This record gives sequence, C-alpha cells and structure tokens, in this order.
Amino acid sequence: MPQPVDDRPLWLVLVLIGALLLLFVNRAFHIDDPLFLWAAKQIQTHPADPYGFRVNWYGSDMAMFDVTKNPPLASYYLALVASIVGWSERALHLALMLPALSVVAGMFLLARRWCMNPALAVLAGLLTPVFLVSGVTVMCDVLMLAFFVWAVHAWTTGLAARSHAWMALAGALMAAAALTKYFGIALIPLLLVYALVKERRVGAWLLHFLIPIAVLIWYQSVTLHLYGRGLLLDAAAFAPATTGPEKLSVAKTYVTLAFTGGCVATLVGLAGQLWSRKALFAALAGAVVVMIATATAGAIGHYTLPGRPGAWWLTAGQLAVWSTAGVSLLVLAVLDWVRRRDADSLLLLLWTLGTFTFAGFLNWTTNGRSLLPLVVPAGLLMARRIEYLTEPGRSPWRAAAAPLAAVALLSVAVTWADSRLAETARAGAKAVLDAYPPKDRTVWFQGHWGFQYYMEALGAKALDIGQSHLTPGDLVILPTTNTNLYPPPANLTVTLGSIDIESGRWLSTMSLVTGAGFYSDIFGPLPFAVGSIPAERFTVVEIRPHAPDP
Repeated sequence: MPQPVDDRPLWLVLVLIGALLLLFVNRAFHIDDPLFLWAAKQIQTHPADPYGFRVNWYGSDMAMFDVTKNPPLASYYLALVASIVGWSERALHLALMLPALSVVAGMFLLARRWCMNPALAVLAGLLTPVFLVSGVTVMCDVLMLAFFVWAVHAWTTGLAARSHAWMALAGALMAAAALTKYFGIALIPLLLVYALVKERRVGAWLLHFLIPIAVLIWYQSVTLHLYGRGLLLDAAAFAPATTGPEKLSVAKTYVTLAFTGGCVATLVGLAGQLWSRKALFAALAGAVVVMIATATAGAIGHYTLPGRPGAWWLTAGQLAVWSTAGVSLLVLAVLDWVRRRDADSLLLLLWTLGTFTFAGFLNWTTNGRSLLPLVVPAGLLMARRIEYLTEPGRSPWRAAAAPLAAVALLSVAVTWADSRLAETARAGAKAVLDAYPPKDRTVWFQGHWGFQYYMEALGAKALDIGQSHLTPGDLVILPTTNTNLYPPPANLTVTLGSIDIESGRWLSTMSLVTGAGFYSDIFGPLPFAVGSIPAERFTVVEIRPHAPDP
C-alpha cells in the first residue's frame, strides 16, 4: 500500500513566503508598474485593444505599442482583479500574491520529483532578493514564472505518465507564459530538448508544441492587424537595436555574474554546505584578486565605479563576492549534469545557462527581472548538491537553517530598500503638490516610473519635450533617481526650492551613488549595494517670463 504524501512542508513554505510578501502589501507602485496598470485600465474599456492608447514614457507622447515590449496577459489579469477589488496598491499586491505562491507550489512539486528535501530546494531558490523584490511588484515577471514552472511540471509529469492531457496542459501553459512575458517562449526549445533526451525518439508528444506555436502566430497576426506590425517580432528586434558591442565583453560577463550571485544570494549563504574547504579557499582567493584588480582600475570596462577612489573598495568587494557566487551557480549546473547525465540534469543546466545568457547578452539591459527565472533551477541545484554531500542519515537542515535565515533577512532588507525607494515617489508627489499646488498655473514634471503615476493622479502633467507649451509661472518638478529626464535649460527657469524624501540610508536597489541597478545595469554594476544613500530630492523650478518652449 503506497504511503501518503506529507504535504506539511509545502504548507509551511507557503505560509513563510506568504508572510514575507505580506510585509510589503501597501508598497507604492514602482518602476514599470504604471505601464501594466495603464494597459489594464485600457483593457477594462477596450478589451480587444490592450495597447490602443498613447503615453508619455520617454519624454514625448507615443503610442503604447511603441513603448511597451511585453505581451498583455499580465495586464488582463490586473484588469480582471481590479474589476473586483479596485485599483488600490494593497488590493493589487494581495492579488499578485497568488502567482507568487503558485511559483512556490509548482517549484515544490518539481523538487519533490528531483530532490529528497523539496522544502530545502524551494527555500534556497525563493528566499532570495530577486524573488521577494519581484514578488511585490505588479509587473509580469512572477506571473510568467508561475506559468513557466507549472509548464515544466505538467510536461515532465505528462511524459512520465504518457498522459496527453498533462502534455496538452503544458502546451497551454507554455502559451500563457509567452503571452505574459516573451521569455516564456524559451519553454518551447527547453522542453523539446528535454523530451528528445528523455524519450530518445520523436513521438506523438511533439504535437503538443503546436499549441504555443499556434498561439504565438495568432498573437503576431492580431497585433499586426491592430498596430501595423506584429508585436512579437517587434520585441525580438528591440534588444539587438538597443545594445552595443559591450554586450559580449568580459565586463558584461562580470557584471552579469555579479547580478546572478546577488539576486540568488543563497549561493553565498549556503556556500559552506555546497563546497569543500579547498574550493572555498580557492574561491575566496579568486574573489580577493578580482576585488583588488577592480578597485585599482576604478572601472569594469565601460562601467565606472561610483564615488571617489576610497569608496571603490566597497563596490569592488561587493562585486567580487556576488560574481564569485554567480560563477558557483554555473559550476553547480555543470557538475550536476556531469554526475547524472540524464534529461532532468540537462534541463536544469539549459534552464540555468539559457537564463544567464539571455539576461547578460540578449536582453537590452542586465537586470534582476531578467534573472528571476534562475531561482527555480538554482534552488533545485543547491538542494541536490547538499543532498549529495550530506552523510547518510544526517539531516541537511542542521547546517542549512541558519544560513537560510540570514539570507532571508538580507532579502527582506533589499525588498525594504526597494520599497522605500518606491515610497519616495508616492510621498514626493504628494509633498510637492501640497507645497506647490497648481492653482492658476500648470505643474509639469519630468521623470517616469511610479513618480509619473502618482503625479498624474494628483493632476500634474508629464512634460513633452516637443509638444508642451510652457507659460511664465508654470512649474516643473525634477526628481533625482529616475529615467528619461530632459529638464528645461537652467537659464530659462528659476529654482523655487526642493523637497527631500528619505529613502533607505545604507542599502539601495537603484542608485548612481552606490552603483546599484536592480532594474537596469545602466544605473550600476550591482543588483543592490551597501553604501551611504542620500535622500531623494524633488526640485521645483518656475518658468521665467518670456521663456521659449523647450
């Protein structure tokens, strides 16, 4: 008689991850959140035309389909949820916990098949900065990962059970992942290779790949009809058109490794359980050499270290630690495949290398969002490695519990720092317009992200550098940490004052001052950085009499 499956570890992990996400349920909308929210509001009124509106995101009025490079399924989900619970931050963040917890459950089921300690694998992968930070946005990344993980589970289950129902479900989930974020298309070659290696021949299972392929062809055709060009191929052309030769450089590889190690910080926390003392000593020695070389040079290729030379050592030290951890993940994936040489280990290897390659060399910028899919294979690889090295009869939890708790604290701190930065936009918009109300003048602003969302909600207008007509007495609000800033010439304005809003003082996810660029390495070579963080400043300038239009 088969033994009943113990689901208590799954529920414990769900409760733990859910409790951490609940800490940030009232977080302000941040970075690209507004793009998904605006598309969702469009969908509520024009469900067949998700991108048929205009938006000022790059400093001038543009069609939404020219701005966004993500498919619309996440916005359809937001539109559905908002029709029930409304548009408040709290309601939408609560609704987005469902995809995050779906990732937990799906990863647990995968780990149950491939590991002896599935809870260890899940915690190693998800108690990480990249998962917690991504889990408290309303962007598409976690929803895509949920579809991705469940597609892998459905496909591997279907092949093992010879179940076409499971494989058809996997095909539908592949399509859903691709329509949530284009990276989901990677499921098609990933699971195709897995099936070929597993089955060693082509079978009727191949037909199920027609489901996502047909859906993607349909999406390309529909968007071509709606917007004059298919958005699938349009997005595919975007990254090559916006990247330079540095994408294939040693510096870019180094920075991608640092992002990988920082985003999956459990690689450092569990290093003592993953590697021998000799390997740890070699890694430490290598990290020291890299740190010295980086701090001495003051730059990594085209990445200049922030601050003065004395501060370079702090940045270089963080880069050395996290890049070494990034290398360790790639080594884990290779070692797991070399030791097992089966379809499962190959899938984990390709999942890891594929995500790393996309984030570092194919995407328009290296960022934490692009590396998010790594958390699943990383957690599984760490658990498999620890189980392999643990003596028979000895629980791996005795050595892993404290490091996991320490990394969880770091991940919460990083998410808190990111949420504090998000809050400066919400609080800054309110403070500025309370102090400088529109009255009989127009209040314009520069900058986008969450700041644009809250400024427009309070009646201010985004400055269009080619179309806006400024009149004497109008105000222009200029944020500090933001994007696409084109302030009016200083000789045409007079500064009335500024308002400072405190962010995280010692840890940041987006800061030119510390080199933190979680959402884009344009801001810096680290996913998050320790250092002295100045307050976010919102400067208020007034248009002088007879000032021409910008």
